[in-house]
Amino acid sequence: MARGLAFAAALALVLALSAPAYAASCFEQSVKQKLDGADAAFVGRVVTVKPVPRDTGVALYDYRFRVLRGVKGRLGERVTVRAAKLVDIDSHAVTPAARADIGVLASSVNGRLVASSCSLVDPGSLLGAADEPKGALIKVAVGVVILGIVLAYSRRRLNRRRTAGSTRSGLM
Repeated sequence: MARGLAFAAALALVLALSAPAYAASCFEQSVKQKLDGADAAFVGRVVTVKPVPRDTGVALYDYRFRVLRGVKGRLGERVTVRAAKLVDIDSHAVTPAARADIGVLASSVNGRLVASSCSLVDPGSLLGAADEPKGALIKVAVGVVILGIVLAYSRRRLNRRRTAGSTRSGLM
């Protein structure tokens, strides 16, 4: 039992100390894939960071964001996201003092939004992934219908020319 507790404490310590390295080792996934898997997504700015009281394990924080642009999910003007220490792509801690806009992709766990450093993205990338053109299938269908109309009209004109040409040659 004590051995298991010591292992858990050591693992928590390693995770807490390696948080900046964790941001660089996120598995490669496109922003679009991350967006599809997220329950909520927004571009925001950190307003406050408050530690969550815990007895053991990795230190958690409640990051309060002012939402500048909602992308996915039901979001108010302010959103709280729970996470271990968040770091950006440059391994800088995410704080209110940074005053930087951040793209945040969060999942809902037990009614609370949670995130990690890997779910922070460039705001432009997030907005670009969210604004991808939609309705490609409808556009293709409309294109096929228009193509069908043009081909039918062309065939009809070609048949009229052939018919007119055969009647002329019969007169001579």
